[in-house]
Amino acid sequence: MFIIVSLQGCGLFDTRDVEPPTQTRSTFIQPTSPDIVLTNLIYSIAEKDLDNYMRCFVDSVYSVRRFRFIPDALSQSSYPVFLTWNLNSERIYFSNLISATDQTASSNLFPDNESFTTAIDSAILDMDYILVFNHARTNVSKEVKGKLRFVMGSDSRSLWSIHTWYDFIDNNNDTTWSVLKANFYN
Repeated sequence: MFIIVSLQGCGLFDTRDVEPPTQTRSTFIQPTSPDIVLTNLIYSIAEKDLDNYMRCFVDSVYSVRRFRFIPDALSQSSYPVFLTWNLNSERIYFSNLISATDQTASSNLFPDNESFTTAIDSAILDMDYILVFNHARTNVSKEVKGKLRFVMGSDSRSLWSIHTWYDFIDNNNDTTWSVLKANFYN
């Protein structure tokens, strides 16, 4: 005995609308050269992507190098947190910064006067920067600027990352990235 069911008009076999993604897209390029590390850093800031931001820094699983951040001289003496700054401190600061920023607010790193010095397994990037992060805290500048030096190296996978970061104040009236880090660490 066969039962014939009429499925016409019930919509069972109709195509459905595509659902929007649950996560925002992120941009990360395998850092096979030092310049790609800077590109990834710029994208991670613009996209407010903590994981990709952290991927710009040395991974001790694949390298003997350890991450170091050396703040500008004024911040070094003003913020004791920099005495023990490490990769986890970097994660905490950036996570707090993202949390204090609306996902639709702009955040951009503008590098200028970039100068790369590259060897076989290491590179130095010197540049001026302006970082604009439209966070919600009223007592912390939304625009920071200065000069920085990234010392990069390739790891056992031949991927490049930042292992040492120097921040410098360019003009005494400027607020540097160091100040932003110190204020968002807590």
